[in-house]
Amino acid sequence: MQVVRFSGRFWLLMAACALAAALVLVLMPAERTLGQVIKIVYLHGALSRAGMAGMVAAGALGLAYLIIRRAVLIRWTQGLLLSGWCFWVAHFIVSMPATRLTWGPWIAWGEPRVTMTLQLMAAGLVVIVVTRLLDDSRFTALAAFLLGIAVMVIAGRTGVIRHPLDPIGTSPSAVMRFVYTLLLVPVVSSMVLVAGRLAHDSRAPGESWKGEGTKL
Repeated sequence: MQVVRFSGRFWLLMAACALAAALVLVLMPAERTLGQVIKIVYLHGALSRAGMAGMVAAGALGLAYLIIRRAVLIRWTQGLLLSGWCFWVAHFIVSMPATRLTWGPWIAWGEPRVTMTLQLMAAGLVVIVVTRLLDDSRFTALAAFLLGIAVMVIAGRTGVIRHPLDPIGTSPSAVMRFVYTLLLVPVVSSMVLVAGRLAHDSRAPGESWKGEGTKL
């Protein structure tokens, strides 16, 4: 059985990312319309981008593996796929209190962005489970690549009803855009840290497990 070992250094780096994100959220100003609720919305957005970045990056590395067949690429493909998917799920969980406080329901079932989120959650879970069961590097790389393409296409084509398409990127406030960028740094960094830990302490599909890994 493959066991991932999370070292003390890993937890220290994750704690640093969590502290940095918390400081940004605590110190950021309230928004005129949403007030302090904007902080939950920002965290939701940052987790969303981190999750999407992880799954798309996994697809890119999957394609790279199909071309040059280096074991480190498929390990990172697996790590980014699982880490990105977990952050994508986290963004959906965080979106529920934000939705409750702004619109009323916990989940806006009729909103296209919510449907898209659930579709990608389900697709990602299927890819993760099936690739683990089949344990084949080429299939894993191809599945991750196709999922990455699906993430970009579905996210790009999904419209909105009440959910703003890009409320932060189109905000007239330069301060709010800058704060969001500051928040993205520790959130995306933590996603990459998790992916790196998974990649370095795992084996490529088809390899025999020796229990070796580079400690982070």
